[in-house]
Amino acid sequence: MDTGTEAVDVARAPAGDLDSTDTSPRPGPENSDRAGTGDDDGLAPDGAATPAAAEPGPAQAIGRGRLAVAVCILAYLGLGVLANLPSWTGGVTHTMQCGACGDSGQEVWFLAWAAHAVTHLQDPLRTNWINYPWGVDLADNTSMPLAGVLGTPITLLFGPVATFNVLFSLAFAGSASAAFFLLRRFTTWTLAAFAGGLLYGFSPYMIGQGEGHLFLLLVPVPPLALLVLDEILVRQHKRWWLMGCALGLLMIVQLGWSAEMLILATTVACSGVVVLALARPRLIRRQLPYAAKAVALGVLLLAPAALWFAVVSRTGPEHLPGPVHSVKALAGLSTDLAGLVVPSVNQHFSFGLAGTGTSFVRLASSPGPSTVDPAEDGSYVGIPILLLLGVGVYRFRRDGLVRFAAVMAGLSLLLSMGSRLRVWGHDTGIPLPFVVLTKLPFVQSEVASRYCVFMWLFIALAVGLILDHARNLEPAGRKRHSSRGPAPPRRRGPLGAFLILAVLGVVSLVPGWPYNIGQVFTPAALEAPAVDVVPVGSTLLTYPLARGNHNLPMVWQALDRFRYRIPAGEEAVRNKHAGPLEAAFNSCWNYPTEEMPGGHRVGLARAEFVLWRVRTVVIPFADSMNPNCAIRFVEDVVGRSPVIEGGAAVWTKVSVRIAAAP
Repeated sequence: MDTGTEAVDVARAPAGDLDSTDTSPRPGPENSDRAGTGDDDGLAPDGAATPAAAEPGPAQAIGRGRLAVAVCILAYLGLGVLANLPSWTGGVTHTMQCGACGDSGQEVWFLAWAAHAVTHLQDPLRTNWINYPWGVDLADNTSMPLAGVLGTPITLLFGPVATFNVLFSLAFAGSASAAFFLLRRFTTWTLAAFAGGLLYGFSPYMIGQGEGHLFLLLVPVPPLALLVLDEILVRQHKRWWLMGCALGLLMIVQLGWSAEMLILATTVACSGVVVLALARPRLIRRQLPYAAKAVALGVLLLAPAALWFAVVSRTGPEHLPGPVHSVKALAGLSTDLAGLVVPSVNQHFSFGLAGTGTSFVRLASSPGPSTVDPAEDGSYVGIPILLLLGVGVYRFRRDGLVRFAAVMAGLSLLLSMGSRLRVWGHDTGIPLPFVVLTKLPFVQSEVASRYCVFMWLFIALAVGLILDHARNLEPAGRKRHSSRGPAPPRRRGPLGAFLILAVLGVVSLVPGWPYNIGQVFTPAALEAPAVDVVPVGSTLLTYPLARGNHNLPMVWQALDRFRYRIPAGEEAVRNKHAGPLEAAFNSCWNYPTEEMPGGHRVGLARAEFVLWRVRTVVIPFADSMNPNCAIRFVEDVVGRSPVIEGGAAVWTKVSVRIAAAP
């Protein structure tokens, strides 16, 4: 591979073995409609003469290409809105996944905190506004600070729930568009690029993570990084420092969205470099100087941000001393080989197999049985797409890029299978390469099934290339010809068969929308102007405490623009400091017939009130279990009855003192 105009595309050897040195340019968008040469979309009827004067000129071809791109992006955007349509129609500022329960509610808080931190010049990775007074290390959590910063204007104008909904829809559309532009580099047919973008941006991986993992939906960076790496490792036409800066910027963006996804992408990228090096070893010396300088610059630009995250994750308040989850707990969050052809609840057409497919991916819990986790199930490919890939890769096996995409899809699938091979729910005991990653620092908490996003990226690339090749191989009888003679005899090409498989594949992957979307419940006592009675910066105690799926107090705090602090919170911390008051509240919540959760806890709970500096208590009656039990307990702690207003029992100007020891 020479640099400059003599560069040879490593992964795109046009024919023969991988050591081919053919330097002819591969047809691509830069050689078609966007370059002003026109792109024959086959719009003229077969047998019709096309006068030279009617051929589109460069300006017409460019305009047509831009229009096609705009239509594709708008289609992705429309599908992204459709994915979250009930939120848009039900009120984008107060409607979202499961009414902000579980992970989705936590992510609303993360988005709001980033906006609050950047507008109040506070640390976006350290805070004690939750888990007060100890605080939380947000570098150990999926806090996606960059997404929150970018969404700050929306948060300030419409609130963090609206920010979540906007980013949710844009995550689908943006990821699909990024894959579309990747395919545009390697194909000449806009429809092939559109199909690839559709497969990536709306893949089963994306549909699963749409259950509430916004930080894992924001994946436009991998396709764009592949574009940059193609320039750095293969083409080397542009200035190395420019590509190094682009690579560094993309890595910083991915770090700001999800440090875990950056680590996954780095693992896959390193695997891809090894594949290229093994395929073309004698060309390494020519490409190495450019590539080494560009990659080194990118890493150098990433280093300050990565070092900041690493230091905070090891020194922040209540930072975790080890992995967030144990390797054993995450072992079931991996791809079952049968999951490639067995649909789950994430697919609309499950053929009665949804329960079986969903059962393949499980999160172990201790104590207790493992639980199914369809959000992490992104492995379903379906028989039509597998047939298209199998036949297409074999049919166009002489194209190095098709082979590369197939190999990388296979490697990503292998990594997604976890430490041991599982088939139809059965652990075969056969070790897999992922087991090595479970021994390394910083990656011990990787969820293997999340490598499916890269499997889908390379499947999308392969499908787009196959469709483009099939179209370019259409026989002469299907193309325009001179009117001076009869049309040549028609011959059937492979395009029709591949298009049928592609359509069937897309239909089989139709998502099982809509998601579980509902209104975000907020007690009137915590809405303006009633919330103004809470002193700014004071501590507000709610029932229940913000734990597990009961994290609505975090959402209320975010909606109230961090007017108050709250004890507890749904986050990864070294010590949750669960004490007697939390035990009393849990007793009330879990046992509806409980009248008073143990008077012996009252004195200990008073000490917690003092430690937390509680000034206001709000116990809502709606969306609450056994609130009267909690009210009676707080009455004993505070020493007075509440005021009933805004659908809640409210204590203001709370001042609890602990009696001095005699």
